[in-house]
Amino acid sequence: MSCFFRWLSLTFCGFFPSVVFASEVSQIHETMAISSSLSFVALAIFAIAFVLIIFEPFEKSVIALMGGILMILTGVLTAQEAIAVIEFETILLLLGMMLLVHMASESGILSWLNVRIAEFTRGSPLAIFLLFSVITGVFSAFLDNVTTVILIVPLTIELLRGMGRDPKPYIFAEIIFSNIGGALTLVGDPPNIIIGGATGFSFLDFVLNLWIPISLTAVTFLAIMLFRKRKDFKSLSGSLIELHLAALLIEKIKHKFLKTTLHRGFVINVLIILSLTILGFFLQEVIHIPAFVMAFTGAVLLAIVSSRQIDIHHAFGSVEWSTLFFFAGLFIMVGAVEKTGILDVLSDWMVNSTDNLLYLALLILWISGIVSMILDNIPFVTVMIPVIFGIQTQMPGVDTEILWWSLSLGACLGGNGTLVGASANVVAGNLAQKHGVKVTFLEYTKFALPFTILSLVICSGYLYFVV
Repeated sequence: MSCFFRWLSLTFCGFFPSVVFASEVSQIHETMAISSSLSFVALAIFAIAFVLIIFEPFEKSVIALMGGILMILTGVLTAQEAIAVIEFETILLLLGMMLLVHMASESGILSWLNVRIAEFTRGSPLAIFLLFSVITGVFSAFLDNVTTVILIVPLTIELLRGMGRDPKPYIFAEIIFSNIGGALTLVGDPPNIIIGGATGFSFLDFVLNLWIPISLTAVTFLAIMLFRKRKDFKSLSGSLIELHLAALLIEKIKHKFLKTTLHRGFVINVLIILSLTILGFFLQEVIHIPAFVMAFTGAVLLAIVSSRQIDIHHAFGSVEWSTLFFFAGLFIMVGAVEKTGILDVLSDWMVNSTDNLLYLALLILWISGIVSMILDNIPFVTVMIPVIFGIQTQMPGVDTEILWWSLSLGACLGGNGTLVGASANVVAGNLAQKHGVKVTFLEYTKFALPFTILSLVICSGYLYFVV
């Protein structure tokens, strides 16, 4: 075990600038491909935009768009390059799911589900927390985790507010569980999809190799939350007043639901189309249809078959356009940073740092985790794939498969660290704000960063015993 902590301490020294040895810094500076003035301009723009996003003096979508525009105006990227780095599949998937979920909610099915959950949990904060956390984690393992938060977060806010509770801890937990669940499978998170496509690993390969660290991480988070929020989650059975108030709130929710007119045909259409869309996500490896195409197909079909109940103009108006524009600006800024070559320099340094498999695995885990807190993890994973292939060629006869699982764990779980660390985080934060629950960057980071570091420590322990 002492060896493990020694390796962990060495890993920290590898990526924290304050403790990197002077000779290593000199070597990095000599090999860096970002010596041009435009490269420094790109890094400066990204750093300033990131600080502004943290403190939010303006709407963060405006900050991200301005950062992207400055990358073009300063010549870091051409207009064509800026368009090319925007991940339109992600944006279109979000747009399609936003439309589909809004139109589905018009049927009253989500309100009905709200009532059933309220009745099932009997207003118990602990039962609500456990139920929504488990549902989010399971759904995120088999669906895109962004799709999961689009479905779960509005429901959580409506239920908790109706019961007079603060929904923020529940939303934070759902964000974290969406990334934990997404890390488990091939289809749960974009980095895993990229890794699977490059290596040929199957759905089962991911589950068999990652279920132990993912399960340990999930159980640890639940235990920490139950301890930290034990006063908030305490049973209502000891207070007749709180029991009575909870019963009244549940009746209030039921009364509100009873006012909603349900159209049986509309509800059936919603259930069928939602089920087919989710089934399409499950069968994506078989049918080879992009997720955003399936989302839009579901939205368009529902708009057609339920045209009498759906106001399509109102549906388009309900789209979180600020979230989509935020992603567009962020993709442009990250693409500009990637163009500077800093990610390539980082990967080259990792290759040349050591030939010890455990050290490499820990290095990949922690660097991918730290980078994923700040930058979109998709470009980093894309850069790291040829690096790991290169490491494998330099270590013939050695089973280096663990390096891929290190990359997956670091990229997926590291995204929990900040509100911009993963797509699901951004979407959940914007959905909360739309429903009147303001979630700031610092507030979420204060909550999630310590656990994110702990989750990487847990994964480090797993790597130590597996390598």
